[in-house]
Amino acid sequence: MNYNAKPHYGAKARFSTLTAIAAALGIKDPYTQGHARRVAIYARRLATRIGLNPTEVEKIRLGGLLHDIGKIGLSEQVLNNTHNRLSADMLAEVRQHPQIGVAILKDFNFPKAVIDFVRFHHEKMDGSGYPHGLRSEQIPLGAKIIRVADCFDAITTDRPYQPRKSRIAAFGILHQISGTDLNTELVEAFMADIKDNGLALYQGCSISLYSPVFDSRP
Repeated sequence: MNYNAKPHYGAKARFSTLTAIAAALGIKDPYTQGHARRVAIYARRLATRIGLNPTEVEKIRLGGLLHDIGKIGLSEQVLNNTHNRLSADMLAEVRQHPQIGVAILKDFNFPKAVIDFVRFHHEKMDGSGYPHGLRSEQIPLGAKIIRVADCFDAITTDRPYQPRKSRIAAFGILHQISGTDLNTELVEAFMADIKDNGLALYQGCSISLYSPVFDSRP
C-alpha cells in the first residue's frame, strides 16, 4: 500500500512494521489498497463537515485508513470471493477482521479511540452489527462516521462480486439503511459533502500514518 509512514512517538521501527503489513494486505487484496484510502478521505471530510476539532478529525482519518487492516488475516478464498452471498463459515471468518485489526494495532502507539474505531466500524444503529452488537449511542461517533464512508465507497466502486453503482443509486441505498444501519444525521451530512466536493480521488498518492497533532514530544 505504499503508505508514507514516518517516525511517531519515537517508534520508527514499529511504524515500518505496520506499513509493511498494510503493503502486504494491498498485495493480497488489491481492492483494499484504494478502498482504505478513499474511506480515510471520506471520513476526514465528514468529520470536518460536522465540526469536530483537528485532533478528532485525525483520529477518525487514521481509523478510516486502518479499518480493514485485519483482513490480512483472512483466507484467499474469502478475499477472492466473487459471490454476493457467503457461506456461514466464510461469513464467520469475515466477521473476525475487526478483532484481527485490533490485535495488530494494540502493539502500536495509537490513541485508544483509533483502535476502537477499527473495532466497532461494523456495528449498526439497530444492534445487528458485529462484533459486539452495539446500538446507537453505544457506538463511538468515529466508528459511525467510518461506517458511512465504508458503505458508500463499497457501493460506488467495482468489487469482485458486484459492479459499482452510481452516486444517485448509492444515495438511495444510504437512505434505505439510514436509521437501522447508519446514523441518519451523518448520512445527510455525508451526502451534502459528496454533492459539494464529489467522489474521493486519491490518484495514487500515499496517505500518511503519521499524525503530528498527536505528537507532543520535542
